[in-house]
Amino acid sequence: MTAVPEGLASWAAEPGPAKLLDAVRIRARRGRHTETGSLTALRLTPEQRREIGRMLGTRWEVSGRPPRLQDLASRLAEHDLTVLGFVELLDGGPIEPDSERRRARATAIGQERQRVVATLAKCGIGEEHAASWLADLSVRGTGEVAELAEQVAAVWRALPRPDGATRLAQLAATVRRDAHALDADQPLGRAVARLAAAVHGLDRPRRAGAAWRAAWAAIGVRCDGVSSRVLVLNLPLHGPAPAAELCAAVPGEPLWLTLRSLSGGLRVRPGPVYVCENVTVVETAADALGARCPAMVCTDGMPSGAALDLMTALATGGCELHYRADIDQAGFVITDQVLSVAPSATPWRFDAATYLITLGQDPGREPTESLREAYARYGEPVHEEAILDDLIADLRATPW
Repeated sequence: MTAVPEGLASWAAEPGPAKLLDAVRIRARRGRHTETGSLTALRLTPEQRREIGRMLGTRWEVSGRPPRLQDLASRLAEHDLTVLGFVELLDGGPIEPDSERRRARATAIGQERQRVVATLAKCGIGEEHAASWLADLSVRGTGEVAELAEQVAAVWRALPRPDGATRLAQLAATVRRDAHALDADQPLGRAVARLAAAVHGLDRPRRAGAAWRAAWAAIGVRCDGVSSRVLVLNLPLHGPAPAAELCAAVPGEPLWLTLRSLSGGLRVRPGPVYVCENVTVVETAADALGARCPAMVCTDGMPSGAALDLMTALATGGCELHYRADIDQAGFVITDQVLSVAPSATPWRFDAATYLITLGQDPGREPTESLREAYARYGEPVHEEAILDDLIADLRATPW
């Protein structure tokens, strides 16, 4: 028989029978009997029992008993069908047992891993480094990682000679005809950078920061150092990095510093540094306090690589970072990123009391409530500009 009888097909499409047949599929995949046994775990509504009863009979419907596969098998035998054969006829093919599917998947994963190792070996990448790179990826046996490895190999073959150097965007445009194909937010860019780190024993790059640039530098590739920037005011920087000279030259004036200007050796003088999200806060502080304003860093939205690298240097140099952002979902992401590089930073009017007072609520109502809990309760954003006078007052009161 190659076609399901029309009456059986209509019956199988009803909710109750469909539920019963799904249970059969599960038993088949698990290697259990499909022609005998009671489906005791099946929970049916009265209407679903009536639908199944059209096949198993009224006596079964009113009995309250679970469906028995031998009863269904008996009725299907009248059409020269077994229970499993009926389900497979409906599905258009045999049901593959879970054990076989797992074995097939394990085989496919093993084959894909071997293919990746062979691909990277042709570029001079040893099996140990290939395995380290693979440990970072989820190999499912679908061929996606093997395809990524082919693309990585193409980039690796195009790397400059040991005594040469090239720009990351130039390499991307040459190999992929897309100057952004190797950016930190692209799978291929991350894959090549992590392979470079594995080969040269460097920290695994997780973002477009110092580890990212170090990984590329190890294989002769220079990253863009001028598009990532951060706004600062009165930063106490010292050392040969151009940023130190720039900050010293214009005290009291907001400055945009690039990654390039922060490179080359940087030292900091310990002291308070106030971190905010919006440029309005820094500009207002510069207008009101000028060179008397405490040091400030503005992320200008989500922190750039330059901002995160700078805050890392400030925190490790002994500066006391006080952070804040708009009180909204984006602001929580921003402050989480700040804390990821400066774990000891403390909130600057980024608390439940400030939030509730700004909304006109009594902060004493929930004295132990966190800012995130208060925001979840009210859901109303509070931007930094709404408390700008308070922020400037805090800066004015800070010795500098």
